[in-house]
Amino acid sequence: MSEGLDIEAMRRKLEGRFQVALYSQPETVDGGEFDALRPAELEQGNGFAILLSRTHRQFEASFKADNFAGALLRVMSEATDGQKKAFVRARDAAEASGTHVYVAINGNDSRNCLDLKDRWTRVEIDVSRRFPSGKTADEMLATALQVASTCLTLVLALTGIGEEGQAVLDNAVKGLPEGAKLRVEVNRYERSPVNRAACIEYYGLRCQCCDFDFADFYGELGDGYIEVHHRTPVSKLGPDYIVDPVEDLVPLCGNCHSMVHRTDPPMPVEQLNALVEARKAAGLQGH
Repeated sequence: MSEGLDIEAMRRKLEGRFQVALYSQPETVDGGEFDALRPAELEQGNGFAILLSRTHRQFEASFKADNFAGALLRVMSEATDGQKKAFVRARDAAEASGTHVYVAINGNDSRNCLDLKDRWTRVEIDVSRRFPSGKTADEMLATALQVASTCLTLVLALTGIGEEGQAVLDNAVKGLPEGAKLRVEVNRYERSPVNRAACIEYYGLRCQCCDFDFADFYGELGDGYIEVHHRTPVSKLGPDYIVDPVEDLVPLCGNCHSMVHRTDPPMPVEQLNALVEARKAAGLQGH
C-alpha cells in the first residue's frame, strides 16, 4: 500500500492531466496489498490496474492486466508505429529524469521488445523512483505523481484508451460480452491523452499565453486542469503525422484557447501573448 500519500489527490491530478476518467480502490495481488488506479471505461476483469506501492525509499507503479484481458493485450501488440514511438519517447524521457522503467513482453526485456512478433501473452511495465532525501509531503506526492503518470502514459500509449478516434476494446467496455469485436477508427493521434500529458509535463499547468493557473484561482477544483492547444489544427494533419507534444502542443486557459481560434488559421500563441502583454502594460487586461 502507499500509506501517507493522498491517492485521491493523485487520481484527480492524473485525471486532469490525461482527461481519462479513473477510479481508485484497494486490491490484493499475489498476496500483496496495493492501492490501484483503473480506467472507468473498462470493466474490471477485462481491463487493467496500475498498482501503487511505496517503501520509505521509493515509490513504484506497475501495470497489471486482468485475468481475462486477452483482447487488451492484443490491442497493445497491434499498436501503430506512432503509438510505439510515443511509448519509447515517454520511456526515454522518464529514464533521463532519473526514473527507473522496466518493460518486458512475454519475458523479453530487451530495448526492442515492442517489436516482438509472437502473440503477446504477458506484458510487464514497472516504474519506480527514489524519494528525494529530506523528503517533504509535497515532494513525496510529486515523486509519486511522476511515477504513476509515467506508468499510465506507457499503458495508454499502447492501448489508445482515452483517444478521440481511438482503438476501443469493445469486449472490455462495461456491459459488452467477452469476444466482441474490436472497433478501430482513424486519426489515433487526435486528442491523445499521452501527448496531452507529455505537453503538460514539459510546460506545466499555467496558460502559456496569459500565465493563468486554475489551481491558484479555483483551488482544489481547478487542480490539474488546463486545455491543450494544437498549434496546427488536427484537421490539417495527415493520417501518418506523429505529433510532437512539445513543438505541436501548448497549454492554454479556455479564454486564450478561444481567442487563438478566432482567426483562421488559428493565431500563433506568441502573437496573442504579445497582445496580452501589451494590454497588461496599459492596465487594460483582466482574466
